[in-house]
Amino acid sequence: MAAAGDQRQANGLDEQTGPVSPRQQLINDAALEARIHQTAYDRFEDAAAAYVGVNRTAMRCMDVLDLAGQLTPGEIAAQTGLTSGAVTAMLDRLERAGLVQRRPDRSDRRRVIVQLTDKARQIAAEIYGPLAGEMTAFERYSDGELRLIAEFLRLGTATLRRHADRVERQTTTNHPRGGG
Repeated sequence: MAAAGDQRQANGLDEQTGPVSPRQQLINDAALEARIHQTAYDRFEDAAAAYVGVNRTAMRCMDVLDLAGQLTPGEIAAQTGLTSGAVTAMLDRLERAGLVQRRPDRSDRRRVIVQLTDKARQIAAEIYGPLAGEMTAFERYSDGELRLIAEFLRLGTATLRRHADRVERQTTTNHPRGGG
């Protein structure tokens, strides 16, 4: 949930300073569109998780595995922000569902490597294939515009990660607000 002033700023007003500059309005508009995009992405991922029969956390785990190819449970924990115990329980469920496999690391048999199964990749193709097929809609953008969009998203991702770290640190040191 955003602060009360966020929507006012998105509408060209700032509670403390009055009207915002055209430049600030462009920044606010881009930030608002990013939030709206995230809400649509969350809805899509909720639907995908329901289709697969897992929760969103498991989908996030499968996504980091898809991006990396294979990871140790510790690396999954680091990339998802989950505890090692939560990762172990989740991997147990995903393995029983036939979506991931754990195997000894060839270079260090004490380590375990986790990767997606062919079943998981087939399900992913069913869900994400049609979405990928619509990426041709982005052909209208020039190479420079696509680089700019990618940079905007990288900057947004880095900012969100920093603030997720900040909020997680605050949660461990303070009592959560409104919780019980």
